[in-house]
Amino acid sequence: MNTSFENISVSGIAVALPHNKLELSSLSQLYGTNEVQRIMANTGISAVRVADAQTKTSDLCFMAARELIAKMTVNSVDAIVFVSQTHDAVMPATSVMLQHRLGLSTNTVAFDISYGCSGYVYGLYQAAMLIAAGGCQRVLLCTGDVITPLLYPTDKHVRLVFGDAGSATLIERGNDCLSFILRSDGSGMDHLKAAKQKNEITHDGYLHMNGSAIMEFALREVPKMIAELLQVKNWHAEEVGSYVLHQANEFMLNYLRKKMALSKEAVPIAVENTGNTSSASIPLTLALTSDRLRQENRLNKAILCGFGVGLSWAATSLDLSKALILSPLEYLSH
Repeated sequence: MNTSFENISVSGIAVALPHNKLELSSLSQLYGTNEVQRIMANTGISAVRVADAQTKTSDLCFMAARELIAKMTVNSVDAIVFVSQTHDAVMPATSVMLQHRLGLSTNTVAFDISYGCSGYVYGLYQAAMLIAAGGCQRVLLCTGDVITPLLYPTDKHVRLVFGDAGSATLIERGNDCLSFILRSDGSGMDHLKAAKQKNEITHDGYLHMNGSAIMEFALREVPKMIAELLQVKNWHAEEVGSYVLHQANEFMLNYLRKKMALSKEAVPIAVENTGNTSSASIPLTLALTSDRLRQENRLNKAILCGFGVGLSWAATSLDLSKALILSPLEYLSH
């Protein structure tokens, strides 16, 4: 699907990371020094953030949202959209829990969406629809995952890649035009999945990833989608200041960048100390690199693109030059 929304802007972004930092080199005894070093070199990841047993996805999103609302002196939110694969409970919706914790009005619309790697762009799309429909002036989008409990302890292919994070983004009526392209293909659902019940023998319930299939999918579909979005916007590739892609790993991002003939400066990579943080990876990358991107005037024409579990992939074009983008916060549970 392709669509655009006028008079809507992303006005603020905040991200929260668990305080606990797992240095991947500490796992050398488990997986072997050479293997850990090889994976670190290929992925560009040297550490991941790991939430403790008491920390839920809502805790990270709450911290980010509370700080963002305070910094922007927001006095009303009409809707809260929570996008995650690791909801706090089967019921009630985590978005409703966040509405209460944030002290938002009972007039606030609140609902959850179950999405991962493409979830940030899908969430922006949902927020834009709510505003365009006329019922909302301001939407709070919360995205993220506490994914590490789903990582099988001896599965190096996921444990050395995925980390935990939560984000909050404010979308409001404004002067920007957000264009979207969204795609889905459930035939590839087995490439990245976690079943409902955990089983230590068969690894059921833990995250399973076919890395080569995901890589092949991303290299095939992402460049086509971004080229299509550039055509929709009538933009030349070189005039886009930043292409902020889902941070799967450094190798994939560099491969995509070279395939699309983009400069290093235009494709920020920020996985070294956080890993792949699912639907929080795009806002986290912005939080970690926005100072440079702003200084180099790379935020006024930006493309955000998420891809992965589903399979699903989505991209949007927007102006982030006036958005408040906070440095990442650290969450320490009590």
